[in-house]
Amino acid sequence: MRKPDITADEIVRGLLKLSRAEHVAILDSCGVGHLGSHLLIGGIETPMPASTLEDLVNANRTTIFTLSYSLGAKLNGIQTIKIDAEPDIYGLSFKTLIIHDYNTGETDIVGDSHPNALLDTLRTAARSFDGDTRSQPLTAISNFDRAEYMRAVELIQERIRSGDTYQTNLTQQITVDAGDTRPQDVFWRLRRDHPAPFAAFITRGDSTVVSASPERFFRIMRDGSPTEDFTEYAEPSLMCGLLTRSGGRERALIETSPIKGTRRRGVTPEEDAALKRDLLTSPKDRAENTMIVDLLRNDLGRVCEYGSVRVDKLCELEEHPTLFHLVSTVSGELRPDTTFSDIIRALFPCGSITGAPKISTMRIIDELEPTPRGLSMGAIGYSIPSGLGMDPVIDLSVAIRTMVFRDGTATFNVGGGITIDSDPEQEYEESLLKAKALLNALNATLVA
Repeated sequence: MRKPDITADEIVRGLLKLSRAEHVAILDSCGVGHLGSHLLIGGIETPMPASTLEDLVNANRTTIFTLSYSLGAKLNGIQTIKIDAEPDIYGLSFKTLIIHDYNTGETDIVGDSHPNALLDTLRTAARSFDGDTRSQPLTAISNFDRAEYMRAVELIQERIRSGDTYQTNLTQQITVDAGDTRPQDVFWRLRRDHPAPFAAFITRGDSTVVSASPERFFRIMRDGSPTEDFTEYAEPSLMCGLLTRSGGRERALIETSPIKGTRRRGVTPEEDAALKRDLLTSPKDRAENTMIVDLLRNDLGRVCEYGSVRVDKLCELEEHPTLFHLVSTVSGELRPDTTFSDIIRALFPCGSITGAPKISTMRIIDELEPTPRGLSMGAIGYSIPSGLGMDPVIDLSVAIRTMVFRDGTATFNVGGGITIDSDPEQEYEESLLKAKALLNALNATLVA
């Protein structure tokens, strides 16, 4: 059968235009090709809500979802008096998906829609979408000023000396009075100017999510090892048919890829090279990354077969359009009968945005950060079951570089990992560097 003739840009433009009137979700690797991320996935038409962790990975439907940072705090017994407007779990199961593969340039439509009618609708909507419309310059404010953030860094270093934490991820929350700024336009500008491998746009009724995340949280996929006996496990509740029986037992792989260590891109090739060297040879950044690798090895060990957890990549340099990052990858083989709830309870929130050790460090974060994080530092993900013409998969990103539009404001958090070697002023400047792309897409300036 001939594949639909439509480009990735047309799909995104069409879905963004349609999202002004109906539920739409877009998960877009933007053609970046990072950590095997190579798809553009669009959900359209009337969705079915999903409100529990196990609802998110039903074997009979595809679901796109968000998990708040506050959910992780609750799962880990962190008590707080802060009130968070962000839902702990928000999931939408779409009847129809449009999936574009950047590697092949091919597009598929799965679900119960009439493909030709959907294609016509998308093309028509795409022609009338103008994502370059800019609002008036906006003002952004933070819940920390420079001095307060630097003092918080120093307080964390005191807690490190006391043995309460080894590394703490400190964030500041930036809020923009968005006025008539449309989240669709902000997403389009981010996608164009700062393409990210785990970008997302999700309409959620009373709020809209816009993400340019570069970081995978975890991915679950079938173990591709060749075997003589390979049959799909019969129990649908076991994560979309991902757990498979091989040689008499169920097998599925899970991998997580934390980012720790950031530098801006240079203006010239020579400056680029110097900044790369600086990041790769930085003892502080390497220590920051390896501490989180150790944390994630421990987290995976709670749900993986004994002896199967391994570090596949350690502190490898990744190049993005505006930043350099150090990225590691840790993987393991899931134990039989593991559920999605088990995995979330073991891993969530991602250690790269908490610090180590996780529980005591999350308590320090709650003490120092004046407002709840919301979706920022939580997760955005999707689950695709078997039977849709592609390999089943569960894939989540860490909700960094992620803003939520709600009640006329856009809110997001930026920060970094604080260690004993951190320079408070440099840590503050690094958090602003991470905010730059989002502020530019909003046409906003941070008021000191």
